[in-house]
Amino acid sequence: MHLLPFASGVFTLLILPGPTNAILAMASQGLTVGRAIALLATVLLAYLAIVLPASGLAGSFLSDHPLVSQGVKLISATWVLYLALRLWGMGSSQVEAVSVRQLAVTTLLNPKALIIGLTMLPPAAELSAAGSITILASVVLAVSSIWLSIGRVILGRDKRIPSFARRCGSATLVAFSAVLTFSALDG
Repeated sequence: MHLLPFASGVFTLLILPGPTNAILAMASQGLTVGRAIALLATVLLAYLAIVLPASGLAGSFLSDHPLVSQGVKLISATWVLYLALRLWGMGSSQVEAVSVRQLAVTTLLNPKALIIGLTMLPPAAELSAAGSITILASVVLAVSSIWLSIGRVILGRDKRIPSFARRCGSATLVAFSAVLTFSALDG
């Protein structure tokens, strides 16, 4: 795998709606430059914290221990469902409704990170480790910026999340939780 196929594959996976992207869109309310940098750094560090170990260690472990893999999916599904319920019932709360900590945990539990680490990261013979990390970091930052922008366009500049947007975001997160749960129980 060369540079362009790796970058486009990661971009295609990460741009799809998912828990991290939904949280980023919701976090765009009342966005400042400092908060945007904190959110982007959080997503990047969380993805790297999963992708790098997964690419080197977790693949064979997870295939040898399917119950662990199912457990990770169920934990992810539970967390996403918790966020959905919290988002549904929080009213028109202020900017900090979505915390950096929630974004970090959501991204750490996001199955996309495992997919990248286990199946997409090219071997060192095809692309250097530094090159792979640089491409991954660039794509993560670009996609995260896009989702912050999408949230900003949809939600506007108001410092409160409109009820309709909260309910749609909550319903989206419930759907992701269901998919993860069915995936864990089916596998």
